[in-house]
Amino acid sequence: MNTATTMMTIAALLMLTALVSPGPGVAGVVENPILLVQGPPPPASSELPLYKPRKGSTPRGRVDGPVRGSGGDEVALQVLAPDHVGFTMKKDPALCWYLSKVPAQPMEFTLVDTRVIKPILETRIPAPARPGVQVIRLKDLGQTLEPGIQYKWYVAVLVDPESPSRNLIAGGTIERIDFLEAMTINLSYVGARDPVSDYAEAGLWYDAIAELSELIAAAPTDRGLRKKRASLLKQVGLPEIAEEDLRPTGTP
Repeated sequence: MNTATTMMTIAALLMLTALVSPGPGVAGVVENPILLVQGPPPPASSELPLYKPRKGSTPRGRVDGPVRGSGGDEVALQVLAPDHVGFTMKKDPALCWYLSKVPAQPMEFTLVDTRVIKPILETRIPAPARPGVQVIRLKDLGQTLEPGIQYKWYVAVLVDPESPSRNLIAGGTIERIDFLEAMTINLSYVGARDPVSDYAEAGLWYDAIAELSELIAAAPTDRGLRKKRASLLKQVGLPEIAEEDLRPTGTP
């Protein structure tokens, strides 16, 4: 390669880097720069995803919600999170949770930066139209996550606002990886694999389960997708929710 060709190649690489790198004061503008050069993903494969927790996934990071109610009115609330710190590569990820029955009481979402005591976000959320897996999108709430910081997130049914100990609460822990580390993750859209498996193997739990839940919401009768989510849920110790996905009459 002659000198002129070499300089042209370097210039092209610098232009590509400028396209995928965040500008001043903007963290992670491009969520997945690899997609810029690899094109759209292929149809999802039938292979079950394998979740591989990342280094730094401990300590215990999930709060399991107790069942509240009696006489057939029991409500189970659970977050779709591992029992350790779960990771994301997105600045404003979607968070998935499960509700066995639509409650009559109001609901609340809370996000806590573990560096401070007071929540950085505490807001009422509408009760879902039907039970099953639900999604809260931080993007819709105008909230972003800083890289390398652990956050606690909680969903609550306010059984008694005057007595917090009676409320039904479930929560998880999330951390966003930094932009440069996200650049090294290989999402192999060119092959027969799908992004859910790639996210799971990279230890990006929240991205894997959110991607899969979005696919299920778009195709709720797709048994293959539901088997994938059930597999992921069983891998992180949520077999009861997994069984809901395996039922013929399961809801998204």
